[in-house]
Amino acid sequence: MNISAINYYNNPIYKAGVQKQNYAPAFSAVYPMINRKPSPYNNIQASAPVYTIRTSLTTRDEKLKYNTVSDMVDRKTRKTLNRLLKEGRLLNNNSNDNSTVLDNLYKIATVKRVMGLKQENILEETINAIDNPFIITQKFGDLPEKSKNQILATVSPVNPSIPFTEDNLNVHSSTCPAASIEFNLAHKMPAEFARMAESLSSEKMSVTKRIDINSLSQGFVNTLWMLDTFKTPFKMLNWNILEAELKPDRNAIVRARVQTTYKDPGEHSVIDVLMQSTFMNIGAQNTYDSIIDRRIPKYNDDNSGLIDIEKNFAEELATGKGKVCVTYQKMDDSGKIIGYECEPYETLQHIRDTLNQGDNVIIGYTYCDSNNVVIGGHEITIIGIEKAKNGKEYFICNDTDDGKDAPISYPVEELLPRIHHAGIPRSVLVNNVEFIEGWKELMEIYKENKLSAEKSAA
Repeated sequence: MNISAINYYNNPIYKAGVQKQNYAPAFSAVYPMINRKPSPYNNIQASAPVYTIRTSLTTRDEKLKYNTVSDMVDRKTRKTLNRLLKEGRLLNNNSNDNSTVLDNLYKIATVKRVMGLKQENILEETINAIDNPFIITQKFGDLPEKSKNQILATVSPVNPSIPFTEDNLNVHSSTCPAASIEFNLAHKMPAEFARMAESLSSEKMSVTKRIDINSLSQGFVNTLWMLDTFKTPFKMLNWNILEAELKPDRNAIVRARVQTTYKDPGEHSVIDVLMQSTFMNIGAQNTYDSIIDRRIPKYNDDNSGLIDIEKNFAEELATGKGKVCVTYQKMDDSGKIIGYECEPYETLQHIRDTLNQGDNVIIGYTYCDSNNVVIGGHEITIIGIEKAKNGKEYFICNDTDDGKDAPISYPVEELLPRIHHAGIPRSVLVNNVEFIEGWKELMEIYKENKLSAEKSAA
């Protein structure tokens, strides 16, 4: 199917991210311009991973923790907490340190939060996001007019070259890659989601991750090089295990405090702010600013959003799982789509095989003008594939920018040719495709440009 034949709608474009190179546009928040609709498939847990399910409290310690958390939340959230127990998610321990959702909720309830955040609020947001990850949104809140000048007087831009002007403060959001990672954690790794929510909202305001370097896609030497290049603090515990420190930008706490007091319906929760700023900060090499949703671009000319390899690196560190950043679309220097790296059936098989392994697939898709030139991009998460009675297949997806708290569906035949990239497990790709991994290609471009600049300066 020719991508230019898709029926586009005349929706407003919040981000026109065309880049003058053939590796990736910056993927930011836009309204997806394809025939999406609310999904008729409501079994959103169907693609959840398989693990040992415990649905009852068996020790005095667990009962103490449960009662402590239950006493700190309202009646509605208390019912949700009980539902998480009955469904086996409350005692899920698929976290980096094997702590359960309940363990981390108890820490939120009993360990002091960073100044300006409320324990009850963090508890309720964490419980509700695990219960229904589709409520996670990338939409920023506004700075309250009556307090804006006072708030801005207490902070300074992360990037002096991008000041806090009125235009820069009018933020829609470019955090769709980070919001998709956050959703994926809540949907597939609830205990790790709760652990990160606890640690990022604590006085420490960072989270420590122990990662088996052999599980990452780049290999030992390249992983160390990327950690250094992306300015992610880490140390090697032995030849196989590294310990990385993930943290939000320094202005994230300001956004989080604003959302604690002034959050409107449909806006970022406090947890959304802290997690998404952390993942944006990883991908943006510690140059992200939560006040204005901007970063210093390193591999392109765009100061918002993340490109494919940046998102992929952030996803790997967030989940501890190796994903290969597969780029499917070929673009010329003008940003025009001129072909594909794989046949459509191969791309679909990559996604299907990943879903069958129990993983979701975060994809970046593009939309084009009448000349097939990319004018924007967006990240969403594919959580399943369903077939209608007429035999037509649909991707069941989550979109953190659609204002919906439920999955939506996209016709496979329409979305498939628009997929620019996806994070695919290496095991799915073995003996399947031959290509140069996008991050390697981009890193080589970066190295060549840096060497050329150094020679010119000399």
